[in-house]
Amino acid sequence: MRLSRGFSLLEILIVVTIMSAIATIAIPNLLKAIDRSRQSSTVADMRTIGNALEHYAVDHLSYPTESDLETLRRELAPDYVKKLPTRDGWGHPFVFEVDRQGSSYTLRSLGKDGTAQETDLVEVTLDFAADIVLVDGVFIQKPARRKDAGDKDPGSTTQTGTPPTQGDLG
Repeated sequence: MRLSRGFSLLEILIVVTIMSAIATIAIPNLLKAIDRSRQSSTVADMRTIGNALEHYAVDHLSYPTESDLETLRRELAPDYVKKLPTRDGWGHPFVFEVDRQGSSYTLRSLGKDGTAQETDLVEVTLDFAADIVLVDGVFIQKPARRKDAGDKDPGSTTQTGTPPTQGDLG
């Protein structure tokens, strides 16, 4: 009678094969979920900045005229936002551009790859490397929602995106 004190080589190979198959399926899904989370936090941060800029424009009749993020942070925090996000979910700095009159702005996340998009902008994208672009409070390029990639996000286009004029105030 032989007493078995461990696993045979065949049993170990079977277990390793099964674990490899599970990892092959699970790891890409995990990485995609992490990117989706980073993308969602970027969109939320961009909405926060956009809302702060809109409130600033109501008080000052224009957007801040400096394109530097540090200057923008000093202009908006703490009066319009407690803490201004300056980096997207992937750790890249946001790109903020404003015209000289302060009548229009563009806020851009360079996406997962951190490089500016060379191709034309599309309204909804599934690509994590694509830029996310907010112009005057309205997303002109954003990630698709998970449930239905073709739907527009009704909450992202509610602002007019134009600063008020003297005539608007009374």
